Amino acid sequence: MLTALFRSSSRRLVSPSFLKREFATTPGSRAKEELDDLFLPLVAVIGRPNVGKSALFNRLVGKREALVHNTPEGHVTRDYKEGLARLSDLRFKVADTSGLEPSAAPGTIQARAIALTSSVLNQSTLALFLVDAREGVLGQDADLAKWLRKTCSTRVLLAANKAERRGVEAALTDATRLGFGEPIAISAETGEGMTELYAALQPLLDEHESFHKQQAQEDKEGKERGVQLAIMGLPNVGKSTLANYLLGRERSMTGPEPGLTRDAVHGRLAWEGRDIHLVDTAGWMRRNRLHNFDESGGAVAEQTLQQGQRSMHMAAVVVLLVSAEDVRDRGAGVSKRELALASDVIKEGRALLIVANKLDACSEDERSAVMERIHGQFQASTSEVAALPLHGLSAKTGEGAQDLLPAAMQLYDTWNKRLTTSRLNNWREKLVMRHQGDGATGSALARIRYITQVKSRPPTFAVFVSGGLDFPDNARRFLIKSLQKDFEFEGVPIRAEIRYRKRKQSAGQSRRSPTAANQQPPAVQKRV
Repeated sequence: MLTALFRSSSRRLVSPSFLKREFATTPGSRAKEELDDLFLPLVAVIGRPNVGKSALFNRLVGKREALVHNTPEGHVTRDYKEGLARLSDLRFKVADTSGLEPSAAPGTIQARAIALTSSVLNQSTLALFLVDAREGVLGQDADLAKWLRKTCSTRVLLAANKAERRGVEAALTDATRLGFGEPIAISAETGEGMTELYAALQPLLDEHESFHKQQAQEDKEGKERGVQLAIMGLPNVGKSTLANYLLGRERSMTGPEPGLTRDAVHGRLAWEGRDIHLVDTAGWMRRNRLHNFDESGGAVAEQTLQQGQRSMHMAAVVVLLVSAEDVRDRGAGVSKRELALASDVIKEGRALLIVANKLDACSEDERSAVMERIHGQFQASTSEVAALPLHGLSAKTGEGAQDLLPAAMQLYDTWNKRLTTSRLNNWREKLVMRHQGDGATGSALARIRYITQVKSRPPTFAVFVSGGLDFPDNARRFLIKSLQKDFEFEGVPIRAEIRYRKRKQSAGQSRRSPTAANQQPPAVQKRV
């Protein structure tokens, strides 16, 4: 089947003249294109010596930049060479690496070349593992495959080069035992098989491009809006007083009457070079008691509640204000409405900062007891967020209020934090090793094959697992808590998407095409 596919699409690579017509740029756009090149995905071409890595590199970049020569000892390339590749409408960076021999003796040139290639792999979006279809799979290929599985967290795509001749079917079939799916049959020398290579690369590189476009759009919108900081809480806990203090002026009306603030009041302030968009929201009310808060039977209060929900949705950081005085005087401590509001904020994916206001009404002895009670109740009801931050102040006197913005901005930075895929998967390996033999949790963690952060704001991770069985909820919660603890995601909710490999097809079903090799499409996704 592989050979049939290969022969049916034995087109040559698109010509340089076509590329010039298709991708011509004006002088004014050239600088932008060079800047965009910095964010292009990087494909590292790897393999043992003399499998044609440099020849493929030259074909992809459209010129002879890398030295190509068949030497008995191999290793014409020792450093790595990087260029801009164009394969039809795909644009990406490609790295030509040294021929890898994982068994090279320490201190040798080849050992240093392996270390350099490892560094390139950690920065790459994809590793294109090349084998020689004429010679078939050698022991060096198997050693390299084993080394990749052990040390490389980058996705690996397998290709069999020098497949332009007949009689390579056995070598192509044998290559599947390397563990990276069926190989893509190509010829770097003649350009055959580039259609199949394009089909395999396109979804993986498009995913990278889509991800970075989304991040760029989020960053742009974030800069235009500034840091969205919403102050929320029950009526009469001091939200407007705190907003006025932070803005340095009387922006919101204050008073003892409940429901005094109806519209969400907006204000802007600058803090250490950051533009902060502050929103003072109306007191959070129960829906079944809205009629008590206005003279229209609750119609205005309903709109006020909807405004508060929109403010929560637009915020990056929500400051949930609690009255320390009320907690002291109430036997039950924090109210159920406040706990429910905190849960809503976390479900919305916002960073949450609990602030105990009106500390000036408490004695020194009362303060520590009240703060401890507030933190304990919120932490118990929001277990999905690790080390929920709590800040105490008095908006009336200003005591402690000067430290609120630094705490909120630190939380904002955590909410925007991004982790590299290589760092995540190095951590994954250590986590699995630490919990080997830990019963069901250890067994579930061992099923995790790959982790990558797909977005921030809030931090969201895709977790690829093997097997057709559901990933246990307790193992998922343990994974999230470990991420929060080890990478210091304090006060920030983490979302996880559990992705399963497709179940193996029955013997009567057709096998996967080589272009689908090593892709990990989810049959089921769980988003938490």
